[in-house]
Amino acid sequence: MKNCRKCHQPAAIYLPRFGLGFCSEHFLEFIGNKVKRTIKKYKMINPHERVAVALSGGKDSTVLLYVLDFLYAETLDLIGLHINLGIEPLDYSKKSLRLAEELCQKLDRELYCVDFKKEYQISMDMVKKKEKQLMRPLCAICGTFKRYLLNRYSLKLDCEKLATGHVLDDEVSVLFLNLFSGNIDQLIRTGPKLIAKEGVMITRVKPLYEVSELETTMYAQLAGLNFQDVDCPYSEGASSLKYKKFLQNFEEQYPGIENSFLQNFNGKILPPLKKYYQKPAERSIKTCIKCKGPTIEEICAFCNLRNLLLGKE
Repeated sequence: MKNCRKCHQPAAIYLPRFGLGFCSEHFLEFIGNKVKRTIKKYKMINPHERVAVALSGGKDSTVLLYVLDFLYAETLDLIGLHINLGIEPLDYSKKSLRLAEELCQKLDRELYCVDFKKEYQISMDMVKKKEKQLMRPLCAICGTFKRYLLNRYSLKLDCEKLATGHVLDDEVSVLFLNLFSGNIDQLIRTGPKLIAKEGVMITRVKPLYEVSELETTMYAQLAGLNFQDVDCPYSEGASSLKYKKFLQNFEEQYPGIENSFLQNFNGKILPPLKKYYQKPAERSIKTCIKCKGPTIEEICAFCNLRNLLLGKE
């Protein structure tokens, strides 16, 4: 183990992709500065904005809110936004909500909770029971619900931005998943900052875009943060998790390769890809005729799924 890069005391943490060691204090400082540089690099957040932070109770979103609060305590109006998806096994949703509440109370930040079952009469437990009828992976359905609800309630709360806890590993695994499946639409809609469509979609930013999952785990532990340490009971077998595990093993053999791939994709592959596969006018974002949410069809994916689950036309 090397000495701390900054104070030269024995290092508590060694980061192979940087070739650097840190004591606990300077590791926390290093990650905070890295997040700050990422925000500045991609022009994610402006001073004095109202920012909703998607707070699941997991380690990544917990670290995200904690770091943003530390960096911008005086300049940002931060709100925790939690979606209670109604996952009863292992008391998963109950524990996640409790952890989100505890963190917001600790930081003296407002928490807004959306109870999926109360608001929309559906839950992920209901989805699980009807999984075969829906003929779509559970995680894909859950992702559709979360994106819809986070967007809808961020706008409802008069926020300028929605910050999500996506980390480096998430971004690279999703890129590989879409590359292998040939999903061009999703490939050209990736990136650290997704621009708003006024009144329909909020600007989404990913301040942990260049921070790895290993680094958020170490940060949470060293900062003494409590987080949901149990995997979602419905995530078993998810393709994205398989890709993530494969890539993490690859990263162990070739430290820094995930970040290198992400930077090369954004700098060299994504710009010509967007230009070549530019969407025709009829594929542009418009408003769902049922809920007024964003969609490229007449009815959005959220409303279609909800109708299927409730047996409506």
